[in-house]
Amino acid sequence: MTLGTALLPEILTTASIAAACALLSVFVVSRRWAFIGEGIGHSGFGGAGTVWMLSLAYPTLHTRWAIYGGVVVFCLATALAIAYLGRPRGGTNIDAVIGIFLVASVAWGFLARELYARSRGGLPLDADNLLFGRANDLPPQFAVAAAGVCAAVVAAVVLLAKEIVYYCFDPAMAEASGVRASLVHYLLVLLVALTIIVGAPVFGSVLVTALLVLPGATALLLSDRLRTTVTASVVVGVAGAAAALIVRARYPFFPMGPAIVLAMFGLFLFAYAWTRVRRRTP
Repeated sequence: MTLGTALLPEILTTASIAAACALLSVFVVSRRWAFIGEGIGHSGFGGAGTVWMLSLAYPTLHTRWAIYGGVVVFCLATALAIAYLGRPRGGTNIDAVIGIFLVASVAWGFLARELYARSRGGLPLDADNLLFGRANDLPPQFAVAAAGVCAAVVAAVVLLAKEIVYYCFDPAMAEASGVRASLVHYLLVLLVALTIIVGAPVFGSVLVTALLVLPGATALLLSDRLRTTVTASVVVGVAGAAAALIVRARYPFFPMGPAIVLAMFGLFLFAYAWTRVRRRTP
């Protein structure tokens, strides 16, 4: 098996997640939802903690797929709760809602981890991978599923682009213009949740949020035209993924999460410096 073939699942997964996150990033940044990825992503740790606790009574649940199932359920439930409690009209401040779910999920996850370790004499499966990711042993089935989910997210954004844009920049005006702002609100939160669900096993719940923030923040430095900004965001996301994959191919010990985040951070710094120079140039 060649190196390229061995890395194919990692390449497919990383590129798909980076592109989907970058497409959503402009809207996440515009809605000032930079913190939402942390809330949803860390809720998965609470879901894993629930499976760890259940596996004390039912040891057959102590498998990677069962734990990931708990992550999926908790992430989706948390996303719906955040969407409902933080809705534009009649809801609570969304940052406060996100913070509440984040700390509760992390606290429960760590408590479950420690209780499991005390009972079994060792840490539960994926105790650290859930936080920092594991890209080096992704099964091909996961890569294909991740690519399919990301393609569905991109398709949904493209099909509802006008409604999402109206909602992100002025929810009240969007609703007055006939856009079902409440539906778009829930849909956008669920799309973010889906990208986090497929991204967390690769990049970790601690770092996956960066993929939803850095591309959009970088693109907004380069242009204030929506089409150009979205295009630039996707380019930044894919370029960051490519740089991370190159680093991983050369230094396999380097984790994928830190590699892609640092690459995107470097692009952000470059864009910031370039805009400062451009403004000073007569």
